[in-house]
Amino acid sequence: MLVKDIMTTSVVKVSKDTTIEKALQIMLENNIRRLLVDEDGIITIRDLIYNWKDLKTPVEKIMSRDLLFITPTSPIKEACRIVTSEGVGSLIVGDGARIVGIVTERDLIRHCKVESNAKVGDIMNVDPVIATPDSELSEIVEVMQSYWKRHAVVVDGKKPVGVISAKDIGRALLAKKTLKGVKAYDFMSITVYKVTPDSSAETARLLMAEKNIGFLPVVDPVSLLGSLSERELLAIMSI
Repeated sequence: MLVKDIMTTSVVKVSKDTTIEKALQIMLENNIRRLLVDEDGIITIRDLIYNWKDLKTPVEKIMSRDLLFITPTSPIKEACRIVTSEGVGSLIVGDGARIVGIVTERDLIRHCKVESNAKVGDIMNVDPVIATPDSELSEIVEVMQSYWKRHAVVVDGKKPVGVISAKDIGRALLAKKTLKGVKAYDFMSITVYKVTPDSSAETARLLMAEKNIGFLPVVDPVSLLGSLSERELLAIMSI
């Protein structure tokens, strides 16, 4: 399968003077996590929530100018290799001059199978960002940023009871205009899909694809053991 078979051709663009608040609104309305900025840069939802303290900041000040391109006729496994090696969540599809689409981690998770017999326990992150229902979102974002993550597992004791994603935090920002004093329990996702260390990596991929999610807590019968994100899956898929 080639990149052109799975890419999104309708790339949403904004101007450099678009504010963080407006960019966040556009992302949530379109259910996407990144925007092209005047074809000169790219901004992600992670960039936006990490800079939540001034929602009127223009995206030009925080966007990345390093646009990584892949051709439409490249195999999707090559796209897996590039996003893994470069540590990015998407690739612009084109020839470096003309943009014809975008391919994201989520697209690759949906269409690129795990060919090895790897187990979740072999590739999971054993040190996920953890919060409680009473944690303030401002504190959660601070920890997320320090580890360059976009998810946190919300636990009650040792049991996962929710997940906070960058998108959840974005919803909170638009509703409250701040993250100070805003509690995790008001905006966390309470439907928690989970896997165990003995689950196959392919089972985890299929669950992510079916539920349109990019993060899974890893558990045993009584406690949280770690987490699995698209990034860890793509690393094993790129081999």
